[in-house]
Amino acid sequence: MILHKSYVYHENKFVTRFGRPKILNFDNGSCYKNKQMELLVARIGSTINYCAPYTPTSKAKVERWFKTLKDQWMSQLNMSDYSSIAELREALLNYVNHYNQSIHSSLNGLCPQDRFFNESYLIKRLPEELIETTFLLEYERRVSADNVVMIDEIEYEVPYRYSKQKVTLRYSPDLSKIYVVDKHTGELTAIKLLNKQENSLIKREKVKFTGGKY
Repeated sequence: MILHKSYVYHENKFVTRFGRPKILNFDNGSCYKNKQMELLVARIGSTINYCAPYTPTSKAKVERWFKTLKDQWMSQLNMSDYSSIAELREALLNYVNHYNQSIHSSLNGLCPQDRFFNESYLIKRLPEELIETTFLLEYERRVSADNVVMIDEIEYEVPYRYSKQKVTLRYSPDLSKIYVVDKHTGELTAIKLLNKQENSLIKREKVKFTGGKY
């Protein structure tokens, strides 16, 4: 069954709908070969296989799918019919869904979707709460003395106990969900936009230059 790669990057539709893949087979593009992808795959317990460069036969199935997509959907595409990228993406996903639900002679009268779910015992489902936290970007940041970290030049406030420490942050691509990861337990604690007025009222320890406290 053909899965358009936008399933991987837009929320978590791919894993939610089809289960955890045993192996993710990628080419060597920078969008696949990076630390974020390695972290994501490790979290869900899958492995990555990168195709050898200049060996189109190692990805023959997807190359055949690209040809089908070009001959059928793209050949009839009229860009003036779409007013936004979102509309174009929706049209592509509708085509993919139609393709997966159409009978294929090579599958003995089955459609790709039915063929896939015929072996449901091989599908490994992940808990919903795990999927929600798995598909988050991850970066390390240094917390300031005022309990503030920066993400894309926007300030966020973290709990006082992380002051002046290097922390691991996980966040959704749209920054609607941001968490600091406890390095001992792995627990995720949500953080919020910095409120400068409230932050200025927090009592902090005052330290003398000699090292003693006032």
